[in-house]
Amino acid sequence: MSLDVPLIDIHTHIGRLPGVVGEVFTADDLRYIAEREGARFMLASSATATTVSQATGTREVIAMTQQHGDRLGAMLWINPHDPDWRADVALAAEHGFHGIKIHPLLDHYAVEPRALDEVFAVARAHRWPILTHADHDGTPMSAAAYEPLIRTYPDVILILAHLRLEAIPLAKRHDNVFVDTTYVDPVRVELGVDALGPDKILFGSDACEGFDVGHPVGRPRPPRSYASLIAGLRERGISDAALEKILYRNASRMFGIA
Repeated sequence: MSLDVPLIDIHTHIGRLPGVVGEVFTADDLRYIAEREGARFMLASSATATTVSQATGTREVIAMTQQHGDRLGAMLWINPHDPDWRADVALAAEHGFHGIKIHPLLDHYAVEPRALDEVFAVARAHRWPILTHADHDGTPMSAAAYEPLIRTYPDVILILAHLRLEAIPLAKRHDNVFVDTTYVDPVRVELGVDALGPDKILFGSDACEGFDVGHPVGRPRPPRSYASLIAGLRERGISDAALEKILYRNASRMFGIA
């Protein structure tokens, strides 16, 4: 089913996913979703950065934008454990990347300034938003652990994925902090809209997982689509005006996507 509203998905992936050897999604898979379901644009990082190497993942998303740059935009997955991670920054800038993705859980580090200070400094220098996996509340990778970095870098946009409860007060207190809807129950999104307003929330999906990509996948997941995700938000009474901001306008402004 094609969409009846414009949509920018800020949180998607290509590459070799963790968990199952042989679980691979390609740029063609994302393009298939965009064309089949009617998404305007997707921002993607490569999970190969954590399962194989950051350099390999960076090359994958560069190739993705060279082939599909009209519909797919690149995010630089940075693993601060990788001693060569800085070499990818110049490549990302040269190829017009839109921002940085970090995943402390998969890359096995606690969220603290000594781990991420230089990553935030790079984001500031290039005016790149950072999208991070915020893990479950109360863990060393949770949303609350970012507050020292948020205070040190008030000019760096930080998007705390998965709309954890700990993220809500941070987004209320700090102008540079936002949340996304990736793998979030519609009830949680409704609570987020009530607490923060729609200007603080961006749409993410983790596509391709659960989406029809036109071929069998290595790890079947419960079926999803953009239309079904948006229908769930509408069922919670989220208005069309709020949805327009969440699905499109916030990301368009933040990432400079027309």
